[in-house]
Order: sequence, then C-alpha cells, then structure tokens
Amino acid sequence: MLSFLRSRIFFFIAVLVLPLVSVWKSLAAWESAFVFDWPVPTALLLLLIISLLVSKKRQKDYLPQAWVLWLLLVLAAASDCACNLYAFVAPWQLPTSIFLMMGCTCLLWVLLRWGSLLLWAPFLFLQVAQQVSFSHYGTRLNSLVLAETMEASAEELLTYLTPFNMTMAILAFIGTVLFFYLMVRVLRCANSKWSLLNAGLLFSLLGVLCGIVLPPHKQKTEYFWPAREGYDLFMACSEALLHNQATIEQAENLPLPTQESSSISTLKGKEGVVLVLHIGESVRADRMSLNGYEKDTTPWLRQQPNLINFPNCISSACDTCQAQIAILTNARRDIWNKQPEMQPTTGSVLELFNAHGFKVYSFFGQRSGQKLKYDRVVRVLTKCSEDRFNAPGSPWTSLPQIAGVVDANRSENLVLFINNEGSHTPFHHYDKKNAPFLPSATDFQNPAAHAQEVNNAYDNTVHYTDEFIRRVVQSLHGRPFVYVYISDHGEYLGHDGIWGRAALGESKYNYHSTTGCRVGMFVISSPEFEAKHPHFAAAMQQLRVNSVRTVAHEHIFHSLLGLFGISTPHYDSRLDICSDKMQPYNGPMPETEN
Repeated sequence: MLSFLRSRIFFFIAVLVLPLVSVWKSLAAWESAFVFDWPVPTALLLLLIISLLVSKKRQKDYLPQAWVLWLLLVLAAASDCACNLYAFVAPWQLPTSIFLMMGCTCLLWVLLRWGSLLLWAPFLFLQVAQQVSFSHYGTRLNSLVLAETMEASAEELLTYLTPFNMTMAILAFIGTVLFFYLMVRVLRCANSKWSLLNAGLLFSLLGVLCGIVLPPHKQKTEYFWPAREGYDLFMACSEALLHNQATIEQAENLPLPTQESSSISTLKGKEGVVLVLHIGESVRADRMSLNGYEKDTTPWLRQQPNLINFPNCISSACDTCQAQIAILTNARRDIWNKQPEMQPTTGSVLELFNAHGFKVYSFFGQRSGQKLKYDRVVRVLTKCSEDRFNAPGSPWTSLPQIAGVVDANRSENLVLFINNEGSHTPFHHYDKKNAPFLPSATDFQNPAAHAQEVNNAYDNTVHYTDEFIRRVVQSLHGRPFVYVYISDHGEYLGHDGIWGRAALGESKYNYHSTTGCRVGMFVISSPEFEAKHPHFAAAMQQLRVNSVRTVAHEHIFHSLLGLFGISTPHYDSRLDICSDKMQPYNGPMPETEN
C-alpha cells in the first residue's frame, strides 16, 4: 500500500480528480455545441508521443519519480497563489495555471538548465509587483505602466517606495530565491532529461485542455498563466521601450514649420505683446471649481471677468511627452494612432512665433534637469528658446525668473512657455503651511484606504496652481497679454477603481473611456491685448462662442496661429477655436461626453 501511495499512478489519480470534475462541469455549462480548439493541444500531443517513443527507444524512464511530481505540484500551486493575478479572482482556472506552471518549469529546465533562472527571476518578481499594483492602485503591468516607470523621475518613484511596497519587494526576492532553490533541488533529482521533457509536455497539454473546455463566458487568454503572462510581459517591455524611443524620435525628426513660408498680419514690430502658453501638469477639469467642483480649488480664476473657460477639453494621451507633441505640433492624436492624417507633419508652433519676432523663454520644473524621455522631447520642442529656466523644488521658485524676463523685455514681443510639476504625482507641490483642504497626505502605500487625504492633497495642488497663475498674471500687469492654459493629462483618484494615470489595458478602462482624460483649459486676456488690434478682439470673441464646444489638444497649434493671424500652410481653420469654421473634437472620449 505504501509503495502504491509513492507511485506515479496514485499521483495522477489524486491530481486529475479536480480537473476532470472541472472539465465535466465546464462542458455541462456550454450553451451551444462544444468546439474544440485543436492546434495547440494537438501539437503538444504529437510532441509528447514523439518524446515518449524516444524515451522507450533509449530505455529512459517515461516520467520523473512520484516525489518529484508531488514537489513540482506544491511549487506550482504556491507560486500560482502568490503570483497569479487570477488565482483568487477566477479560481476556476487554477487547474489550467497550475498544470501550465508545472509544464513550463520542466520544459524551461530541459531547454535552458540554469539559464531558465534568468527568465524566472524577473517574471516572478514582476508578478508579485503586479499583485501589489493591482490591489492598491487598480493597475496591471501593461506597456503603458512600464513605459512610465522606465521614465519616471526620482521624486515619483520615491512616492511608491512605501514601507509596505519595500517589504513586499523583499519578500518577493526571498520567495524567488526559495523557489529557485527548491526547483533546482527537485529537477536535478529527476531520472533523466527525457522524463522531465515528457512531464513538461504532459502537464502543458493538461493545462491547455483544462483551459479550452471552459465555457465562452469564462474564457480569457490571461488564464493560461504563466505562459501567456510571460509572453504579455515580454511584449509589454518591448513595446514600452519602443514607445519611449519612438516618442523621442518623432519629436526629433519633425521638420521645422519655418521651412514653409509664413506671415503675420497683426503685429509689425516690437509692441510688447506677451503670449503665455502654460501646459499644466495632471489637472483634471472636474477638480476645478471653475467647472463646478464643490471645493473652491480655483478661487482667483473663478473671479476673472476676462477668463474664457473650456470645461470640455480632451487630453490626447496620459503621457506627458505625447501630450506635449499633440499640443505644440499639428498632431491630431497620440503616437500609437496608426492613421497617417492624425500624425504630426511639422515641429513646434513656438518656432513660428520666434520667426515672427517673438522672443521665447521656457520655464520648467526640476524634471527637465534629468536625462529622461520627457527632458529630451520638451527640449526639442522648445529649442528656439532664448533661455530655459528650471525651478528646483517648488514651482513658485520660477516666479522671480518669469518676472525678471518680463521686466527685462518691456518692449519685446514675448512667448513665455511654462511647464512645471503642478498636480503631478506625488501631489507635493502646494503650500503645506496654508493648505486649504485638510487632512491631506500623499499616501501611496494604499491610496484607497486614505482616499480623503490623497484627494485633498491633489486639490491643494490645483489651488496652488491657481495662486501660481495669479502671480504670473500680476507680473504682466500693464502689458498686452493672452494667457493660454491647458493641462497635459489627468489623474485617476480612485475613479473607476484606478489610482495614478495608467489604465488596466482592458477596453472599459481605456484612458479615453474615463473622466481622467478631461483636463483643465482656459484663456485669459488683458484689455490691452484685445485693444491692440481688431483681429485680437474678434478672435477672443470667437473663443467665447466656441468655449461651450468639445475641444482637445489638437486645437491648440492652430488656435495659437489663428489668434495671432499667422498664415502658414500648416494652419487648418477647422481646428482653430478662434475661427467660425472650427469643428469640435470627434475622437475617443468618455461616453458621457459624446
């Protein structure tokens, strides 16, 4: 009896009961005729038959010893429960994932031996990270998340290095080392490589069969863990690298708009006009009291008589660099949109202003002092700047720089390009001694459990931006100026169960299907600006008329040209909010906005 319990026959009798019951129940749940998805299981079966025949010819044992199989099962089940995102969300797929884990473990050891550890190490570590990311932030490790992580600033990364996350990272490292130790000890004791190959093919076949007999409403490719997850992570990493590099190359390879002939009809010389183009950071439209938010986050803006607000503005992407390109060039959509007519054909609009007598100055946050994707892209788009200024720490430190440039160029036409941290994660940029919304704290260890504090911190940053804009406008007093503000993207603050900017990668959580893509936008002008030229007054009036329509990043390039009467082949009146021919944005957006 003891001999039988230690035999492989008992192992398969005991182990196959659960999947057989699962298969029986799955087949009974099919509402229509069962259709067998034959290519993968057939290929595995043929390979298994060939491997068994070779084992017989070489007089090798067909399968590893029973104790090896039992330990493989335990390791597979433990790693499945610890690392598989669907282990408890969709427990009916456990036979599939456990068998596939056993199969992949055996096959990779046969093919790569110790080299298989180089694949398992990052995979298991990332799977634990994904468990934490999904449970705390509602986000999977898709290509967008990985791309953003690769290019995150030190400040942003430190936000997520919480005690809990660090503890999980240490436990993940210890668990991975323990898994390797036990896996190597077990697999090295197997009868032969042929027995492990047979076991790998057999368990992979069993896993695939358990998965394909699930009824259609319970089928997902993600359930074929770890094979499918490994493939998805590899593709996500590759896509993230390509995404970051492609964004940089797109900005660097755009021809200058000044290569085409252009003219300006409104200004003839140095008339002291100032255009402030402020690309805000992570400001949602629905968190501005300007748009009806219950907290008074924009008290100064709300009281400005010359302010034209655009409550329905759609961001092009939840990536700062793609948003910068969409705003400053004639791009219609983000870089992954495959329609050629949606991609930019010319470079930054700042080049045209510079060519027509405007001196351009750029004011950044501390990020552009780093060597990240953002820094390379924004420097390309602002390369016509007379000077660039970085604000270390608080964005308010750039206010003396802005005032200094304005005072030093009283008669010059100026473009002040501003892009600072604003409401970017980790929501630190506000006056903590005079915070209007309390309690506030940026707790990204478990933001859902500290939703009030995190949301208050975010609202404080919006209030802070309101005060920042007030001070910039104050420094322009007496000058004919127009202040154009638009945010690059929004933030998820528990909306749809998501925190941060990334999406789950599933259609209903696509960036443009959530309210996170609606961003703040407004225009302020001084009486001196509208009185400067009849064209300015007419353009501002048309802005007021079109402010109730849905606009997007794609309108900014053309609207700036239309506002100042700059004629160029790249101008399109259909995308000019200052034109009566303007057409509203018709791209992807939340359903409530359609």
